[in-house]
Amino acid sequence: MKTMRKKDLQALADFKGVNCVSIYIPTHKKGKEVNEGADKILLKNHYQQMRQLLKNKDISESEANRYLEPIQKLTEDADFWRHQEQGLAVFLGENYFKYIKLPYAAQEFSTLSTSFHLDQIVPLLDDDHPFYILAVSLNKIRLLEGNEQEISEVDIQDLVPEGMDDALSYYEFEKNLQYHSGANRSEPGSPIYHGQGGDGGSEQTYILEYFRRVNDVLDQIVLHKNRPVVLAGVDSLHAIYREANKSLKLADEGIKLNPDRESPTDLHQKATEVLKDYFAEDKQSEMSRYAALAGSGKASYDINEIAPAAVNGRIDALFVVEGTHKWGSINREDNSVQLHDNQQDNDHDLVSKAAVETVLHGGHTYVVKKEALPEEFVDAELAAIFRW
Repeated sequence: MKTMRKKDLQALADFKGVNCVSIYIPTHKKGKEVNEGADKILLKNHYQQMRQLLKNKDISESEANRYLEPIQKLTEDADFWRHQEQGLAVFLGENYFKYIKLPYAAQEFSTLSTSFHLDQIVPLLDDDHPFYILAVSLNKIRLLEGNEQEISEVDIQDLVPEGMDDALSYYEFEKNLQYHSGANRSEPGSPIYHGQGGDGGSEQTYILEYFRRVNDVLDQIVLHKNRPVVLAGVDSLHAIYREANKSLKLADEGIKLNPDRESPTDLHQKATEVLKDYFAEDKQSEMSRYAALAGSGKASYDINEIAPAAVNGRIDALFVVEGTHKWGSINREDNSVQLHDNQQDNDHDLVSKAAVETVLHGGHTYVVKKEALPEEFVDAELAAIFRW
């Protein structure tokens, strides 16, 4: 997945047309859903819904088929469906087609409007909460850098020792030190270092020295010392590395497995679970701020206030209960809002519009579960903190 930038969101928000199609579906990376083509079938169902909506607007069947052809072709691309993330967003307009693979599960939704429905891609712009994953074994060291949405490996191959052998190759070992590959280890094929008597004390000493050398290098590479580092490695190595660590901000909980066998995506998924409280810090802090400001005029849960405030750049933080939609329009002359129970011609989802406009004006949009909201939100489906 490529990083979504604010200018990318702006381009999507600026696109206007008579029949803008937006489709969101959850997708799968593996399992029976992939084997049975469940995701492809789901998109095809939404394709048929959009086709019917176009026909309801007196567009001929042949013209509807022509217009929706990019989506139809996507449903027939077998290779595309073998390489999915957790969600998929599809946007179609006249002479415009774009899809975005999402690293989180999308809520199934589709609409035909005069602009794109963009609230579910807003989290892609959240570059807050950056962190590292440090994958350690006696064979190699890997450093990964990312955030809640994505991860990538940092190229440190020429900077850190190539495993314990390389790190300790310059040691002048005691004459009675024996070195051989042992089968009775937590990591198959890893070397064993031990002194006479076969106890593990010497081995642990060498591993500690190996990790100290690694940590000395990482101390120079990891420039953002305030970012959490999730340690990944077999259980027996965690305590040793923590002893060797000097300045890295290691998360209290780690990932206990052999990381050499794990892909960056797999490690990222496990690390985000470890750091879930870290990701929630800002959201919880802003919820507390809303609770303190409730009733002061600097916060609101009224869509009639929130929608025009978002368009005018007045919102600092917006909370949206997932799955919330409110159809209507904003009169830009007097900032009045007209709401409809169901989508009508030329309507926008004002919740989606508020979410996008808040981000484009430098604010933060938080998608939350209703049960997570404190009582000061009085069962609201959205709420905002105003800048003024």
